[in-house]
Amino acid sequence: MDREHKMETSLEEIRHLLSHLHGEVTALESSYSQVLSVLRKFEGVANTDDLTGLLRRRAFFQTWEAILQECQRLNESCGVLMIDIDHFKRVNDTHGHATGDEVIKRVASLLKQYESPNCVVSRLGGEEFAVAIKGTDAEILGVAEFIRRGAEKLHGPVVGSGSESSSSNVEWKCTLSVGMASAHKVGYDASSLLKAADEALYVAKKSGRNQVRAA
Repeated sequence: MDREHKMETSLEEIRHLLSHLHGEVTALESSYSQVLSVLRKFEGVANTDDLTGLLRRRAFFQTWEAILQECQRLNESCGVLMIDIDHFKRVNDTHGHATGDEVIKRVASLLKQYESPNCVVSRLGGEEFAVAIKGTDAEILGVAEFIRRGAEKLHGPVVGSGSESSSSNVEWKCTLSVGMASAHKVGYDASSLLKAADEALYVAKKSGRNQVRAA
């Protein structure tokens, strides 16, 4: 009897210990989950542009590299667009930075309409954007032209203050210049593609702006 009693006592102690350990593990899992959630939020903030909500440069390049690798492995077509708001300095100088920010946000909203698993959009900095797209050359150029035409329709009241031009009857308008490069022609190298698209963008701007040019 004494031996059985000792065994029962030992088993009860083991059950108590296991119950305690289970509670500790549950608490650790909960803490880990909370920490992971906070880290993900910080990661999202770090990867997203404050003004537009688009991907920042670094996050875009990471995603773009992954798209290129996948397309190369599957022998699929893809390309990249480099986009610049025409005469943006003039907008800031004439209407103020508040209006300039509004123009950037409206262009970003236009680009967001094209976001999908096959299309990634980024604000590279200032008035410059990049769009990475899976698709044929014709499909990518089609998206570029839709974006350019969409920008022509953008307009809004000047929101700057302290300027004679910021009266309620004055509106801003904008156009975009777009350079396009495809992996089909340039190869599946991110740096080469972006350089080629940037050179095509330069040609678009030198040729009068508000147009799409392909590398």
